[in-house]
Order: sequence, then structure tokens, then C-alpha cells
Amino acid sequence: MFKNKKGKNPEENISMTQEQKPKKKTNWLKVSVIVNGLIILGVGIALGAMAILHQSDTNPQFCGTCHNMDKYVESYTTSTNMDNVHAQAGVQCKQCHSAYGIPEEIESGIKFITGNYDKDMPQRKFNDDMCIQCHISMDYMADQTDYLRRNPHRNHWTDLKCRHCHISHGEQIDYCSQCHENGGQRLTGAEIFPRVDNPYDSYPDTGPAPAH
Repeated sequence: MFKNKKGKNPEENISMTQEQKPKKKTNWLKVSVIVNGLIILGVGIALGAMAILHQSDTNPQFCGTCHNMDKYVESYTTSTNMDNVHAQAGVQCKQCHSAYGIPEEIESGIKFITGNYDKDMPQRKFNDDMCIQCHISMDYMADQTDYLRRNPHRNHWTDLKCRHCHISHGEQIDYCSQCHENGGQRLTGAEIFPRVDNPYDSYPDTGPAPAH
């Protein structure tokens, strides 16, 4: 085995050469700039997300920024539909659309930017549980409308759901009058008659009031 000129082991020479190389100093100014930049970026993203969430929670016009939401926002703000009745009571969009969280907003944003979304929104089916979050219970609602000649919330259809009559972003369905005259009563936005003032009460074709 060959030795170098000085008769030293080559491995020792390599070790000495590595030790003699100067160590690079850490550029703390550069590190500080990068770290602070990341912190500022993170804070900016967080504030932006909070602003978007606030707008989506409180401003229906924000929901209308997507093209396929225009008619629903217009109904909410200007119509005689049930959604406008809720708007006048101070009910915000996401108090009913509570399942529409951050992941759904991100997904909708991506679809809006790429143009990959349905032009017409499918009608949403909801159950009574969503309604009674605010309206307490079906029995409570029946008590609230018990002064009417015909109480729509106390009827002979045991499987009748809120959505059969009440359409949020559309015209209400006068479900009872599909089979019989309901004494002139109408749904949201029109006149209804209490029992004591019902001009149809003496008409034989209206039938007796339901038993309570």
C-alpha cells in the first residue's frame, strides 16, 4: 500500500483538511426576515379567513357573489316568500344553512373560480328538526295558531312535514286547500281569519272546525 510523501495515512490528511475548513456563520438577519414574513403571512391568511366567515355569516349579498345564488338572495331580501319573513326577523342565511361550514365554503370558492358548478341549485329537503330549533316544537306551533278557524298545525295528516307547506326560497304551498276549502286562510303574505272574524264560518261547505 502506497503512502503519501510525508509518510502519513491518507485518512488522517482528509480529516485534517475537513477540520481546517471555516464554518459558515448563521445569518440571523435572514432567518429573522423569513420567520417574520411567515408570521405576517399566517396572520394575514387568518384575518382574511375571519373576514370571509363574518361576511358569509351576516351578509346575504356575499352569498350572492356566486352567479347561481342571485335569485335566492333576491328572494331573501325582496320577496313575499318565507325566506323574506325570516330576513325581516333578523335570521341570517347560515342560521338555516348551518351545515355549510369552512370546508364547504372552500369547495364552493374553488368551483366558482374554475366555473365548475351547477347553474341551478337543487332544491334542498329539510326535516322538521331544523325548523324547531327556533320554533320550539310542533305542539307549540299548533298552540300559536289555535285561534284560526282551521288550525294548519293541528290536522289529520300525521305525516305532514313543515316543508309540505313552507318553501323557503319559493311560493308557499296551500296544502290543505288542495282537498277542501280552508275557510279563506292563506299562508305567509296574505290575510288569514281568526275564528271569531271568519266570514266563511257560516258557510256549510267549509265544514266543522277540527276537534281539539
